[in-house]
Amino acid sequence: MFHFNLHANSNNVKISNTLRRTSGIFLTVAAALSIASCNSKKEETEIYLTPSNVAVTSFVLNADDDVMENLDSVFFSIDLENGVIFNADSLPVGTKIDKLVADIKYSSYITKATIKMEDGETRTGEIDYIESPTDSIDFTGKVVLSISTDNDELSRDYLIKVNVHKEKSDSLMWFNRENEKLPSRLDNPKNQKSLNFNGTVVSLIEEKDGTYTYSTSTDIYGKVWQKRAVTFPFAPNVRSLCATTSSLIILDKAGAMYESADGLAWTATGETWSAMLGAYLDTAVGIKTEGGVNVYAQYPMKNLNVSTIDPEFPITGFSNFEILANKWTTSPVGFLVGGECADGSLSDATWAFDGYNWIKLADGGVPNLRGTSLIPYYGFRYTASDWKQTEYPVWMVIGGTLSDGKQNTLVYISYDNGVNWSKGSESLQLPEVIPAMTDCDCLVVQRREKANFSDAWKTRSHNIEVDGDFIYWDCPYIYMMGGFSVSGNLYNTIWQGVLARLTFTPVI
Repeated sequence: MFHFNLHANSNNVKISNTLRRTSGIFLTVAAALSIASCNSKKEETEIYLTPSNVAVTSFVLNADDDVMENLDSVFFSIDLENGVIFNADSLPVGTKIDKLVADIKYSSYITKATIKMEDGETRTGEIDYIESPTDSIDFTGKVVLSISTDNDELSRDYLIKVNVHKEKSDSLMWFNRENEKLPSRLDNPKNQKSLNFNGTVVSLIEEKDGTYTYSTSTDIYGKVWQKRAVTFPFAPNVRSLCATTSSLIILDKAGAMYESADGLAWTATGETWSAMLGAYLDTAVGIKTEGGVNVYAQYPMKNLNVSTIDPEFPITGFSNFEILANKWTTSPVGFLVGGECADGSLSDATWAFDGYNWIKLADGGVPNLRGTSLIPYYGFRYTASDWKQTEYPVWMVIGGTLSDGKQNTLVYISYDNGVNWSKGSESLQLPEVIPAMTDCDCLVVQRREKANFSDAWKTRSHNIEVDGDFIYWDCPYIYMMGGFSVSGNLYNTIWQGVLARLTFTPVI
């Protein structure tokens, strides 16, 4: 994008003092021009020069397939106000930028254009760009383009940055920070369920001695937890815990439903369900038995069309239930993946709920799974025309148990809200250090990031704020909490994951 918002009194534009007008807005240069005429008579004409006469209007790298495909499609922003030319989407890790040719365009008033290279890996010095526009430039060091009009009446310097990622930008990076453990009061907890509840991370833990701990955190990145022992007047089914927009809801081991505003005091609702599917806005959705038949259920009852569940609908072992809301949906849509059907078979289907009905959205793309984890996250793909990375909401499936009893070690991804699934790229797969697991809770939590903004880069991405020389943005981290081994033992771990690109200082 081009910002033609320079002012003649800008410190970045140099103006000859002998030609400066007191208004500081326009410059008038009296020049004698030879005008072809029948009597060869010379006339005087005034030329009005403005800062736009030293504006770079286009910067493109020439194609070079030995460096990378579509190099000439890489988009460069030109910040005229601050004199910076840069590619917002950095080039892939390892791209060689020491011998690139650039096509630079500017006004016809420019008579000097010099490229100055400092501290390059293979080259330093200067290039007369007007005389040698196809000479290669070493962008590994500092590169400055200096342009000026005739007799240096106007001149301008541009810092040129060809950015290359230091890390694989579309890799999921995972950290077990100092072997971080679940927020239990005792070592070796037996069971847990963790989720987001109105901006707070909540973790209900069954301790090794049979007692329970209710832990909350508003700063999970900083590992700050408030842990409290909680006594239930019933035997809770820990994994059934869900959070609506107004309350926590849980089933006991016999299916009776209870709700709480704070996770400490619980009240019976009078409902009895066979399965808790999850929370849809201010309600819980699940399965209950009426007249010996399993039917879809909702509490409090809102708009659900109560009907007998589909024979292919999972009654246990389904993934967590996640909500999607965007401009294409008239109402939020909830999703779940996999699970065990009434006949004992495992499902590979994706099911969706719109507040009224459950429908099968897709079959296949993922294996038949029980206890998999569904993660709403972000992915990036290049547009074909201009080599720009475009952000997409994506769904990822991690973990779970396969039909043969082994645990799934692959990550699957959907770019179209669960309609189609495929194995994720190698950069999205879990590292070997993370064990295979079932029924792991994966929470996406925004963390406010901060970076220096003093080099005049502009911003893109999630909830951006610029304050002086600093830029702030929300970076979504995945927290993989708990999970069970193939033998049914709880992993007492918290893994932190993030797409590398989302940690980079955002730019436009």
